[in-house]
Amino acid sequence: MFTLEQIEKAHAAVKSGADFPQYIKEIKLLGVNSFETFVKDSKTIYYGPENYTITSESQYQDLTI
Repeated sequence: MFTLEQIEKAHAAVKSGADFPQYIKEIKLLGVNSFETFVKDSKTIYYGPENYTITSESQYQDLTI
């Protein structure tokens, strides 16, 4: 299964919107089927096969909207 470290490494190569499609291809090759990012704290849940999930840490304190 994929790790947060692998995803973060792929994400580090994203410098602009033009890089985003390649990032998505890379994480799909790692086994990521989908992901959700939460506006309130930028936490992301990544979903893989067989109900595998991994969750990133919150990137900042909750944002109240």
